[in-house]
Amino acid sequence: MRSNVRAFCTERFAIWRCGKCRSIHARDEVDLDRYYSDYPFHKLVFDWRAKAVYRKILQRLKRAGMTKDSKILDHGCGSGHVVGFLKDRGYGGAVGYDSYSDEFNDASVLEDRYDVVLSQDVLEHVEDPRELLASYGRWAAPGGKIVIGTPNAAAMDLSRPEDFVHSLHQPYHTHILSIYALVQIGTELGWTLERLYHTNYTNTLVPCLNVRFGLHYGKYFDNNVDLAFDGFLLSPKLFLPSSLFFAFFGYFLSPPTDIMAVFRTAA
Repeated sequence: MRSNVRAFCTERFAIWRCGKCRSIHARDEVDLDRYYSDYPFHKLVFDWRAKAVYRKILQRLKRAGMTKDSKILDHGCGSGHVVGFLKDRGYGGAVGYDSYSDEFNDASVLEDRYDVVLSQDVLEHVEDPRELLASYGRWAAPGGKIVIGTPNAAAMDLSRPEDFVHSLHQPYHTHILSIYALVQIGTELGWTLERLYHTNYTNTLVPCLNVRFGLHYGKYFDNNVDLAFDGFLLSPKLFLPSSLFFAFFGYFLSPPTDIMAVFRTAA
């Protein structure tokens, strides 16, 4: 299948699915440094769209039991936008770690224990997801919450790879766990699944800011993830009844290809 990043969309990558757990894996090793050198998500800005989707994360974390007194670790925090968003709203115990960030690469934060460990769009990028999950258990306090947002391989039909090109996100997603595999590993680590969301945190009620509209919008242009950072492009097709319907009601039609699982560690 192709990459969904414009600079590499003519390149093809092989993936395979485990017949037992339904997880999806990259077949070949590639020079990921080359692909990450101009990664579109490095251009993410803290604008109204980011605030809208971070509010969704905040709602889920509060529902999981996070309070303003909680110690929170955002692992793989990138530019730290979520950490800043939480701090601005009174969650002063929020810290971030990202080995690729000059600002948030202080590994000393990993020596502490946290009431909430947040991992959003990280697990699918690493070489050993099981080892990373075990690390989350070491960083979480007894009875703490581990909140993992990641694609769900079980919801993807590999006979139609273009329909799932954004969740498959080659070659960046090296191991995409199925929900069955994720829950099984969590259970083996002694965690309890408390809540499961079957939609991405970017799926909001804000007009045009939902997953289904985003998929619809992309197909009117080049259907690459770069579109999210190009600014809103106009096309007469965006005024068709189907486009307007998805803009306002697509929230209710989001595919279950990206999930968020909330686990509780043993007390």
